[in-house]
Amino acid sequence: MPTFSLPRGASCLVIGLLMGGASAANAQTAAAEPANAAQTVRLSPATRVEALPAPLTTALKRNLIEPFLAEPMVIDEAALLSAPRIVAAQENRVLLSRGDRAYVRSTNDTPLEFTADTERRFRVFRNATPLKDPSTGAILGYEAQFIGSATLAGSEGFESTTDGDKQIQRVVPAKIVITGAKEEIRAGDRLLEITPARLDALIPHAAAAGTSAQIISVYGSSAINAGQNQVVVVNRGKTDGLKSGDVMAIQKRRASAIDKTSEVATPLLLPEERNGLAMVFLTFEKVAYALVVQVTDTVRIGDRLTTP
Repeated sequence: MPTFSLPRGASCLVIGLLMGGASAANAQTAAAEPANAAQTVRLSPATRVEALPAPLTTALKRNLIEPFLAEPMVIDEAALLSAPRIVAAQENRVLLSRGDRAYVRSTNDTPLEFTADTERRFRVFRNATPLKDPSTGAILGYEAQFIGSATLAGSEGFESTTDGDKQIQRVVPAKIVITGAKEEIRAGDRLLEITPARLDALIPHAAAAGTSAQIISVYGSSAINAGQNQVVVVNRGKTDGLKSGDVMAIQKRRASAIDKTSEVATPLLLPEERNGLAMVFLTFEKVAYALVVQVTDTVRIGDRLTTP
């Protein structure tokens, strides 16, 4: 097999190039050192190009939030008090599921009206929980527990009947058909009419400088902690300038500690720690819903959102 030999300086130059960017001058300097000196290759600083993780610059995946757009979110007190309620069920049933019929009565002066050419769809909800601002204690809205859906099948009205020599006016409740149920529906549950959800293209962008909010609820029954791809409610909304697509940094709630290393125990308030990112996708007047898109630790009620 043929062999090849290179001058000492040239061999050092090749070695330098193979080692990731040593200059020819450095390699030749190494060759000029005495023969008994340790062979050293000096490397010079060089620019290194490396792909970064995918940034939050693509539209939010709709499948992550569409279920929340199909369920009632936050309503104000007036809407809660005026929401029609289920008053009875077919064949005196106590619990209702998909396909069952039920009867509904409105609580205001506008009776429910059925028309064959226009489908009116409703969400059925229960246990509207007040959402309070942790700083002021003010009620920002009511978060309703979604339990099912229904369509209107008959109008609400009044009929006069005769009882002996008396004329009695009776309420004829509207008729609905249960089209979906997450859990069993019963009398007393309320309805909220579905309006077409408008979901614009959600392109993430940094929230305006100085924007801040606080997590006041985690979506889900009795949930107090959230992880990635879960939804949280914050105490800021449209009136505070919050917009769909706003990306905010999650800051862990500041923890307390005691300095036990000194002679006198000293109470400490530890600094905030960044815990990930959340993106607002649905805003109401005083509150908003945000999706946790990145997280390094559990997100809890009381954590703050700030400009990233």
